Amino acid sequence: MNGVWGNALDTTKTERIYASITSYLQYLKRHYGVEAWAFSFNESDLGIDVRQTAQEHLDLIKGLGAYMKARGLSTTMLLGDVSDATPTWFIQPALNDSTSWPFIGAVSYHSWRGWSDSLLTFWNDAANRVGVPLLVGEGSTDAGAWRYPAIFQEPDFALPEIELYVRMLALSEPKSILQWQLTADYSLLAGGGLFGDSTALRPTQRFWNLKQLASTPAGLSHLPVTCGGTVSCAALGSERRGTYALHVVNMGATRPASVTGLPRRVTSLRVWTTNARQTMEEGPRAVVRGGSARFTLPAASYVTLIGERGR
Repeated sequence: MNGVWGNALDTTKTERIYASITSYLQYLKRHYGVEAWAFSFNESDLGIDVRQTAQEHLDLIKGLGAYMKARGLSTTMLLGDVSDATPTWFIQPALNDSTSWPFIGAVSYHSWRGWSDSLLTFWNDAANRVGVPLLVGEGSTDAGAWRYPAIFQEPDFALPEIELYVRMLALSEPKSILQWQLTADYSLLAGGGLFGDSTALRPTQRFWNLKQLASTPAGLSHLPVTCGGTVSCAALGSERRGTYALHVVNMGATRPASVTGLPRRVTSLRVWTTNARQTMEEGPRAVVRGGSARFTLPAASYVTLIGERGR
């Protein structure tokens, strides 16, 4: 293969390929009452297992998208679904061809590499340009970590992983981050026979990180927020509901912190902390006065603050 992965589609069989995929989705809808929302070849920029050029990716979106629509399916296509955040070239032809946009349901990238502010922001801009949500189709930091699974229990793996998630929330503004993966290969649990560990099954720090993130109240939108130094943060809220959430990861030492610009009708913030010692533990509420609150960020910790109007 000379270092080239994957299999190129045979362009002489394009219609048969479209028919095969569409008939499968029609069967799913007809026999199980489930209509797939979107379709994609996984990481086709890299070739797992189908390999495409950027132009071929555009052609598939337009061709298969139109084929499925003509046969009564509402299934859309994912733009990108690339192996990491770096292959921005892969979606350029589709970004520059607005006739493909009606067939695109979401923009997607995987988070294994490419974590600069500019790259994470690029994907947000791309989704906004097409007018669709952004998905992080695979979320984590090391695709090969299953080869040395003891690392899954290390705070030095758990903290950078959640820090990346918070940075993606702030800069990419995804609709969803799909954790890779909730199986034994990248388990959020330890023991119970996983990787030969026969001790009692138990949650790891990564489990509590994701539980804390997933406990964000539903129905919130991304809000602009700034922070600095070794602190990363993301904010979400709903003025209509009067509910606001702030996710903060402190990669450094224990420090005092303050948040400003809170709605004045929010009078306190509930505070949860996860680190090597605390498992989504709720601490004292942070009092809000004049739209500002002060609190403590423990060393090497993930902290979530949630406030509601009039509480």
